[in-house]
Amino acid sequence: MSPKTKKPTAIQKRAENRIALDRFSLVELGPRLPLTFPVSPDIPPSPKTRYRSHYCYQGPGPLQSSHGLDDLSSFEISLSLFDFSNLEPLLAAHVYRPSARGYVPFHPVSMYLLSLFRRARHLSRPKALRALRHAKEGKELRRQLGFVDEFPSESGLRDFENRVTPELQQEIVALQIEALYQAGLLPTQPEGEKKVSLSFDGMLHQARSRKRCGYVTEGCYQGGPRSCRAQERGKRGCRCSEPACAHACRYTTPRDPEARLVVYSGSNKRAQPGPNAPREERQAGRPRGRAVFGYRSFAGQLLDPELATYWILPAAFGAATEGERSLFPANFTYLQSRFAWLQVGEVIADAAMGEQECLDLIWEAGALRLVDIRAHETDQDLEAQLMRGYNEKGYPLCPFGYVLHPNGHDYERRRSQWRCAKSCLRDTERPMPACDYLSPQYKHGYTLHVGRTHGDGTVRLAREIPYDSPAWKAHYHRRNSAESRNSALERLGLKRMPVHGLSLSHMMVLLGDFMANLRTLVRLVQEATLLRPRLS
Repeated sequence: MSPKTKKPTAIQKRAENRIALDRFSLVELGPRLPLTFPVSPDIPPSPKTRYRSHYCYQGPGPLQSSHGLDDLSSFEISLSLFDFSNLEPLLAAHVYRPSARGYVPFHPVSMYLLSLFRRARHLSRPKALRALRHAKEGKELRRQLGFVDEFPSESGLRDFENRVTPELQQEIVALQIEALYQAGLLPTQPEGEKKVSLSFDGMLHQARSRKRCGYVTEGCYQGGPRSCRAQERGKRGCRCSEPACAHACRYTTPRDPEARLVVYSGSNKRAQPGPNAPREERQAGRPRGRAVFGYRSFAGQLLDPELATYWILPAAFGAATEGERSLFPANFTYLQSRFAWLQVGEVIADAAMGEQECLDLIWEAGALRLVDIRAHETDQDLEAQLMRGYNEKGYPLCPFGYVLHPNGHDYERRRSQWRCAKSCLRDTERPMPACDYLSPQYKHGYTLHVGRTHGDGTVRLAREIPYDSPAWKAHYHRRNSAESRNSALERLGLKRMPVHGLSLSHMMVLLGDFMANLRTLVRLVQEATLLRPRLS
């Protein structure tokens, strides 16, 4: 591929949209610093009146030096962009309790930022604490985090991190998005009038525990007697007659009881043979994939097409076997209720969300259903297509089997118009049908409308924008800018969970999304500030 035909990178796309990028430059962003977390005033004060550390925002001074953005790490720059002080009552209310003995803990923001620091540097707790205590290298870190003479122990840091629940970290991610919105950094207007594009995608995470049996179910963790799903399928399994199986099967993973095995083929579009098909056909139609024992995170990304980037919204989490039809509805409903200003214009997703539960929810939100098509075994059956009235792409057919052409979408009535345009007159291979719509009184021939469903009442192939059309591709390709969430979490060491259990794993993924948003903000600030002097 020659240089002339190479697609522009995300950095090049942002450089071409300097006006949109300029709001992230320090010249424009400086007067609005620091960014603050809009915590609700109804949160009760901290149960502790004194702390052994004292976090205080140090100001944007480091960013204003001649080489500030070049010499500072992404974590250090984010400490100058955000004032984390407002998180103190929220964190304290969840991780600290009143103590009759008068125990004095460390400031919760200091401990939270220390946890972010060690995750950003991929450090163990002992190494993170050694870096904090280092006389020279840790001096600036101690000043920014608020530590002076006393430092937490390894067990104290572990206890703090274990007390941060998924619900707490989810609210912190939501507050981060709110802070960006109030600062005017999101691709929406302050009045909430501009509709946004949301992209949804899932990621599989390996559990920290190693798989011992791929057929484990919830019943394997219950007292006996119990049936063995592996033996029912002709595998070795376990009779659970040994003393080690008294309370739970010996092949389970007690520290990751919610983890499950799934075989991911990398594609959701392939149609699987029906359950009544021969076994050989079902096995041949099953694509080979990689086995993942663990969990699945499912997150929505708020797309910014002008800047070729995205912002990760609070994610849902579950076992690896949980699909989009179980994770999306609750997560999408939460996002709509949590962000009152979020006006969704379109939802972009792969074929895994091509289920009625997902498509109907998008329709009810008033958004365009830019969801890839989930294939079905009957899609290539021409007789079945003619009976139902549309082809494998969802394009309506006339009574004689000719594919209709799109004629626009009515956004007020929420329906798309299709017409035949008398295409049968231009078909030289088939005899002309005896169709009443060929008469001059029907200028556009046979026409019909498609709204929430097709004429047979199904939604699987009903779309507002014709599937695979140039308009579809222009909208659907916007999700390419959000494909890097998986790699961002993998760089943070979250491809395989560093902790045990669904709850801690969920919290860790939310923490990774929080840090990924921080890095996105820092990257945009660096690029905008670099280009600012060149703006006319």
